[in-house]
Amino acid sequence: MTPTALLASLSATIWLALSSFSVQAASVAYFLDQSNDMPNGVNYLKVTVSDSLANLGDIDFRVDVLTANFPSPGSNFGMQAFSFNYDTSFNVTPTNIVNIDPSTWTISQDANAGGGFGRFEFQLSGTGSSRAELMTFSITGVNGDTPSTYAMGSTLNPVAVEFFAAHVAGYDAGNGVTSAQFAGSKPVPVPAALWLLGSGLLGLVGWVRRRN
Repeated sequence: MTPTALLASLSATIWLALSSFSVQAASVAYFLDQSNDMPNGVNYLKVTVSDSLANLGDIDFRVDVLTANFPSPGSNFGMQAFSFNYDTSFNVTPTNIVNIDPSTWTISQDANAGGGFGRFEFQLSGTGSSRAELMTFSITGVNGDTPSTYAMGSTLNPVAVEFFAAHVAGYDAGNGVTSAQFAGSKPVPVPAALWLLGSGLLGLVGWVRRRN
């Protein structure tokens, strides 16, 4: 391959890599590492909020219970409620929250998350028979919103310091605790491999240009 062709190939590779970075930039993720009845500092759940790739303009939520970080999960283990806030300069109503999975979960507003974590603008909740280790939903029809629109503390009273909260049940901590409230706004680190890839590709382009 000639140096010119190599440079063109590298440029295309970098463009694809930067496109990948753009997808990453259109997504925010946080750990819920605080609890009212379990040790703090453990990543109990992960919340990812991203621009929808399937429906342009929508925002997708994905809430994962990090099961490995819970003691003795039982057969009915899982999340039973999830609470979040939004930037109140936007107009978000329950009708904007769609594609909820589990589909039997319901939406309430101005909800107290419990555990001393304060009130949240929205809470999605199920029953003991519909607990989930993974919950997803989308927000549609809100003009100009971004993933960061939904990553903030509440303006409700009492104010929620953390961005998100959840109730998880069905495990055995060995001290009588089988359920607890969890909350958090700890950013999930961007994988170092992404930055190494970008810097490596740029270095290769610089080398080819010097060779020319």
